[in-house]
Amino acid sequence: MARWWRPNKCERTAQWISLDLDGELSQLEQVALARHLSGCVRCRELSNEVGAFTRMLREAPPLELEHEVAYAAPRRARARLVRRTGLSLAFAGLTAAAVLGGLSISSPNSSSSSALAFQNLAQQQLFADVEVRRFEPAVFLIAAQPRCIGRCTLN
Repeated sequence: MARWWRPNKCERTAQWISLDLDGELSQLEQVALARHLSGCVRCRELSNEVGAFTRMLREAPPLELEHEVAYAAPRRARARLVRRTGLSLAFAGLTAAAVLGGLSISSPNSSSSSALAFQNLAQQQLFADVEVRRFEPAVFLIAAQPRCIGRCTLN
């Protein structure tokens, strides 16, 4: 499992040295870099070495090569690339066919033959009422009326 890592001052300074050479540091970061370099000998030496190397590379004239640089990939690598590309294209085609099939089935113009396709709103409400009664338990029980022995009067 990867852990979050926070660089210490010298590691951050090494990153800032590189960014400073490319002119990508803010003024605040430049001040912090200068402050750290004034107190840390090791980082100052690193800054001098990296700066000298960068200047040497930037000032050097470009070289003209005698031969064109070409890289021939091994046959196995080419075959693997072709196989992966073919599999990727096949998977993309199957995915597209599934999406288009799903869209054509669910289009509003097609006649729906689903078991839950209702002809009107009244049928849908009747179905919902029946299903509610079927799934929800009865909360109230209706007691049977007491039998009258003798004289009973109902108002």
